[in-house]
Amino acid sequence: MTVAATDHAERSVTVRGSGIVSAVPDLVRVTVTVTATRPAVADAFEAVARSTTAVTDTLRGYGVAGPDLATTGLSVHSETTWTEGRGSEVTGYTAATTLQITVREAGAAASSPAQVVAACVGAGGDDIRLGGLEFDFADPAALTATARDRAWADALAKAEQYASLSRRALGEVLDIAEVDIGDVSPRPVAKAFAAADSPIAVERGEKPTRVDVRVRWRVV
Repeated sequence: MTVAATDHAERSVTVRGSGIVSAVPDLVRVTVTVTATRPAVADAFEAVARSTTAVTDTLRGYGVAGPDLATTGLSVHSETTWTEGRGSEVTGYTAATTLQITVREAGAAASSPAQVVAACVGAGGDDIRLGGLEFDFADPAALTATARDRAWADALAKAEQYASLSRRALGEVLDIAEVDIGDVSPRPVAKAFAAADSPIAVERGEKPTRVDVRVRWRVV
């Protein structure tokens, strides 16, 4: 809090308000990579294509399609081994494709996102590799708006208190600035994506959305 006064007509109070809204994320993004190593390049690509088709067909069966299912990578490289006296020799080829999957709670057809991921892994078998999980909201703007309302109310309450303590009243708003505080760490809660019969429970916890605002009022 800052109180400034250059003369009786320029008295002001500056405060910072914070607003936090915590909610359970309603979607999860998963990176899935399908790989296969075979003696020939064509065989490696064919194996990857077969496993990828099984994975994508399974995902579409759970309603994961369109923009929620995207190929983000495709690669092939040789596998080599080094032998004394013979040097480096190619022993096979590894092909890989990467999928970015977004599983929405509302679109998972009575199945939890953990069950969808488990089904995906089952379809891909030994050829599948899972990347990191990212939890998010389908409509983050609504949460941000609520956090902004709370930040304003917090700032206003502080300013009114300081004005009262100084036996003055708040006048017009002179400046408003939203303050960037960076990422806010999620707070865990006892709620999981997985159903009781899922092999792995994916704990999503609560993800807070925070807005900080700095406001300067004239005091009269």
